[in-house]
Amino acid sequence: MAYADDLLDVARSLAGLPLVPPSVPADRQGPSQAALRRAISTAYYAIFHLLISEATRNWEREELRPELARLFDHGRMRTASNELQTQMARQLPRAAKGTAEHALFDGLLLVASTFLDAQQARNQADYNTARTWTQSDALDQVAGVAEAFKCWRSVRQEPLAQAYLLSLLGKRV
Repeated sequence: MAYADDLLDVARSLAGLPLVPPSVPADRQGPSQAALRRAISTAYYAIFHLLISEATRNWEREELRPELARLFDHGRMRTASNELQTQMARQLPRAAKGTAEHALFDGLLLVASTFLDAQQARNQADYNTARTWTQSDALDQVAGVAEAFKCWRSVRQEPLAQAYLLSLLGKRV
């Protein structure tokens, strides 16, 4: 998870680091659009790589993990996250609040939703030059991904979480 953690730190830095001296007029102070866009994109890549590193960590042959990681696809991961989000949204109301089952469903729902939101924000940040991003937008995006990291760490060993990781790679045959 070190690479994913590093990416999250870079996104935090990009979202909050003033890049111009305070003597510059107020409308030119704070992070540039390029830095804000990179922060949003980097936050997405942080959660993308978190999930991939968690999945490949399960592979016994450590020397082959980088090759396995290359098999993950943004589109398939989006589909799997949509499917999990739909499944968890159906099951969450049936789980009694305060139970471990409810916490698991809630945590996985947050991870999948955050992955989807971060991917959409990354696409907007990278390709929609008509949109102007604020520092608050970038900080909110980074904070959401950081929260998903925390949730993931609390549910990662659960069989349902491990099944989610498997689903990120592709359809079961």
